[in-house]
Amino acid sequence: MFNIIFLDIDGVLRTHKSDLEWSNQLNTPILKGTNRLFCKTAVDKLNEVIFLTKAKIVITSTWRLNLSIDELNKIFKERGIIGEIVDKTEINFKGRGFEIKEWLDNNRYKNYVVLDDQVKDIINIVDNVIKVDYQIGFDEVDLVLDILL
Repeated sequence: MFNIIFLDIDGVLRTHKSDLEWSNQLNTPILKGTNRLFCKTAVDKLNEVIFLTKAKIVITSTWRLNLSIDELNKIFKERGIIGEIVDKTEINFKGRGFEIKEWLDNNRYKNYVVLDDQVKDIINIVDNVIKVDYQIGFDEVDLVLDILL
């Protein structure tokens, strides 16, 4: 059994600031959709958590709607993330909290954490929710380690 990170992408790994930085570096306008690059700092911090906890990733982001697990793993690898995406939550139209709870009820895991910048539909449904500041992206390493270790 593994630790699980339920992961949103926009606002957690991809931020407005990272869009601007990559746009300036590449000298191209900010692109819409899943071809946006991730915040380098957020990627480094997520990699630190994955390395220390051996956690696997379950995608809760809207990116899961149009991309397969293989496609998501490819994107993550291209952007420098060392972790493995093992699943994505199913849509049940009650909100992300219920989607995560359904996954937890139907799968085996050691422990879990939820990383999202919008938690209002999650916070009262499941535990271990960490609200990420969408302006800076994921940097709550100590909080995650406290939960998963």
